[in-house]
Amino acid sequence: MSGSDGGAAQLEVRDLVVTFGGVRAVDGVSLELQAGEVVALVGANGSGKTTLLDAISGLVIPSAGQLLLDGEDVSDLLPEERAAMGVVRSFQDARLYPELTVEDALLVCQDGRHPSDVVSITFRLPWARRSERSKRAEVGAVIGSFRLGAFRHRRIGQLSTGTRRVVDLASIALARPRLLLLDEPTAGIAQREAEAFVPLLRRLQEMTGCSVLLVEHDVPLAFELCDRAVVMQAGTAVSSGPPDVVRHDPRALEAYLGASEEVLRASGPLRGAQPAEPAGGLAGP
Repeated sequence: MSGSDGGAAQLEVRDLVVTFGGVRAVDGVSLELQAGEVVALVGANGSGKTTLLDAISGLVIPSAGQLLLDGEDVSDLLPEERAAMGVVRSFQDARLYPELTVEDALLVCQDGRHPSDVVSITFRLPWARRSERSKRAEVGAVIGSFRLGAFRHRRIGQLSTGTRRVVDLASIALARPRLLLLDEPTAGIAQREAEAFVPLLRRLQEMTGCSVLLVEHDVPLAFELCDRAVVMQAGTAVSSGPPDVVRHDPRALEAYLGASEEVLRASGPLRGAQPAEPAGGLAGP
């Protein structure tokens, strides 16, 4: 079984089917994700994007098909077993600890990766002190990388939606994913803030070197970030390829992109966007 520090993972989905009652939420989807690649899933609400992430992470059980991670069939593994292989799943609502400070919430993430022995911490044994210093140093570096210094000692519940999402990205960086399943990272935040997430998401991928399967409703943002795009409709993948190819594919245009010309221009210009600055529009209760 591959470890969580073994480099970027390769994913292969073969003829995957997920049913709820008589509804096929995912209907025979096949796709590949090469090591270090970023693939975006786009499509209308109800097209099966999030259900596909749930199946890959183990939160739902497929009715048919296979899921291979680095060539190993993981279809029958529990979510925690997949997590041990480096599969990290994010959620749209940035599930954090509202009563903890930003620093403490990130330290909890570190404790999840490197649990400490209670007895050693209680008696402040030398190796335990070194471990705690190392964890705090890594958390401090991530806080700096994601420009969260102004919020280090502020409670999560006091932060704006945008800033909580930046903290969520920082926690993902600490998890050192090999395969990141990123679900709507810009949901519920202002358009200007969404554009500023582009360099942050790139920084996250550069820091971890992971492969990324991204679900994102903002098509220009998704196309800016991804190496390849997959357009889904009614549980099936109707188009796949580099963004410049997909944006002109008649099947993609009919399924989603052609709903209106504004869909592809919704985010405005993204190239040259600056890293997000939480201290401005992303701050506040």
